[in-house]
Amino acid sequence: MILSQDLPAGNAFFALVALAAPHVLFATRFLLASILDGPRLSAAAVGAAIRTDPRHRGNVIRFLRRLPCPVGDDFLEALVGNLLADEPARGTWVFILDQTYCGHNSARMENGYSTSPRGKRSRKANPKDKRQKRKKQSQSYCHCFIMGLLLTPSGLRLPVFKSYYTKEYCARRGWKYYKQTERAAQMIEQVRVPHGAEVVVLGDTAFDADVILAACRGRRFGWVVARNGDRVLAGDDPRPKVTSLAANWTAGDYVPVRLTPGQGRYEAQRRCAACRVGLKRKSRHFWVHPEQLAVYHVGACKVLYSTMQPVAAGRSVTVQKVLMTSEVGRAVADLVDLYDLRWQIELFFKECKSVLGLGRYRLGTFADVEGWVSLVLLTFVYLEWYRQQMLQRSRGNPAEQRRWRWQRSHGLCLAVRQDLEEEDLAALQQRLQTPEGLAQLQAQLRRAVQKEYRKAS
Repeated sequence: MILSQDLPAGNAFFALVALAAPHVLFATRFLLASILDGPRLSAAAVGAAIRTDPRHRGNVIRFLRRLPCPVGDDFLEALVGNLLADEPARGTWVFILDQTYCGHNSARMENGYSTSPRGKRSRKANPKDKRQKRKKQSQSYCHCFIMGLLLTPSGLRLPVFKSYYTKEYCARRGWKYYKQTERAAQMIEQVRVPHGAEVVVLGDTAFDADVILAACRGRRFGWVVARNGDRVLAGDDPRPKVTSLAANWTAGDYVPVRLTPGQGRYEAQRRCAACRVGLKRKSRHFWVHPEQLAVYHVGACKVLYSTMQPVAAGRSVTVQKVLMTSEVGRAVADLVDLYDLRWQIELFFKECKSVLGLGRYRLGTFADVEGWVSLVLLTFVYLEWYRQQMLQRSRGNPAEQRRWRWQRSHGLCLAVRQDLEEEDLAALQQRLQTPEGLAQLQAQLRRAVQKEYRKAS
């Protein structure tokens, strides 16, 4: 961006954020750089986001240092609260939990740890065949962030996050250590939803933990999670595993369920590519068997045994996934359709990393990293808010409504770029009309080039 120094409707957006006025300009720079240069995002790109008013990357890093995780939580929490003010409480609210990793090949990174497998792997290929030799790879280290994605009944996607702190980092700071599941339980206890809203928490196998289920019960949230492999039935020892019951069932015990993109009760909350909801959309078929069971440390719940392999009489059924849920009153098809929304957080991770530059930081201090993550999530929320504004403007135009309804971060970034280009062209046209404006434009374009690269006047 050359001349404009604001995002489209940026003043209205930052009015919703509890961010100090001196920080708004740097936050605007970060959002601009994330939208324009997301796959190549860096502190230098943030400093040069407004070409006529560049800043050194050191200023950007000092700004990130003033935005540690608690500060980022504050303004993200305020923003989420303001965006939820107009959301009705009716309908099903979905809160999805998962963790994501940002890896870098540096053992000196603060609060980082290695997820590489230990021990030597067996070499199956012939060592004389150079094409089959395993390449030596350096040990990788990563930061872990526990993420939550709140899906409102209208389809708004609102992220929250908590950083995972290693035992060594907590000991050095004098903090209490929390596991990843305990940090996720804290997010459930703190997530902001309207009073009386029906909320269902979704998670994969890693979040089938007692502390997660206890947090859901404490707030009267429903939950649907993929079963932990160690779950056993309640009762006296020896307790059989939950999966052991599937050996006694036949093909007639399974109910067919079909899921079609762009259809169903949760259509507004399922954001998928426009090509997948067109004429060539493909349905997926599941075969599910429900059971009401008493599970050890869980209590009475509904357990769903599912497979995507077609079942037939006389053939054994291979169960591929087992779900547990407290929503015992929901139908089987409704539960499968609801849990299918868990994939939305995987799309959210892909958009944040591939489009907005979540993992592109090169920072030594973890407080700076937390500020970086907070601002990337702020960019994501801005794009969701921008999409909401475009939906409201396009009322009465079904074609435009469909266009904005399926937009994800990549398409929204392209739309914002078009708005920025139009603002630059309008500013150029206005200043070229007078000699004074032409002189101001020449001065601004000169400032847009770094001093060491400027031509002698």
